[in-house]
Amino acid sequence: MTIQQQNTYIADAKSRRASNRIGCLHHHAFMVKDMEETRHFYEDILGLPLIGTWVERLNPVTNQPDNYVHTFFELADGSCLAFFQFKSEQSSMSQSVNQFENINPFAHHIALTVEGKDTVLEFKRKLQEHGVESFETDHGYCYSIYFHDPSGLQVELTTSVPETDELMRDAGQTAHETLALWMQEDDLATNNTARGAGWQQ
Repeated sequence: MTIQQQNTYIADAKSRRASNRIGCLHHHAFMVKDMEETRHFYEDILGLPLIGTWVERLNPVTNQPDNYVHTFFELADGSCLAFFQFKSEQSSMSQSVNQFENINPFAHHIALTVEGKDTVLEFKRKLQEHGVESFETDHGYCYSIYFHDPSGLQVELTTSVPETDELMRDAGQTAHETLALWMQEDDLATNNTARGAGWQQ
């Protein structure tokens, strides 16, 4: 991608985002089994500071008295990962969609950005030191590791690659057409030829 093409892509992206009435992510919430175990994982291992713990005594879903905490761990842009834990086992288990299982990553995972492949691999080493398994994936348009938190939420740490802007620019031009074709056809050829190709920093 030339400098002019990159500048055009960046200008188009800024214009598109400026017209979106929904802003940045405020928080992503997930139910957990053990809030202190969760705090240790996200704050001590991943480095996300705990910036708020709210004690709630009324369940807004049932409108009945209850007892739970809602915690917020801050990301670099000010958005948060948030978690709930109920004192009542019934509230925790019967109302939890995830049931605290290591579910298929295609069903539910959250992806967080880091800067550069070296940072991805640094987190992989740190997780391994704490007994947390992870695996790497070269998506072509980004590079990631995947792992599970103590309650079974799958987390992805991902970084852009040198080709990211060019690949996303090209994908944006055909996104609707490609989706329509895939919905109609059972054997559409892959359009992600960069997957697994590897990259150099």
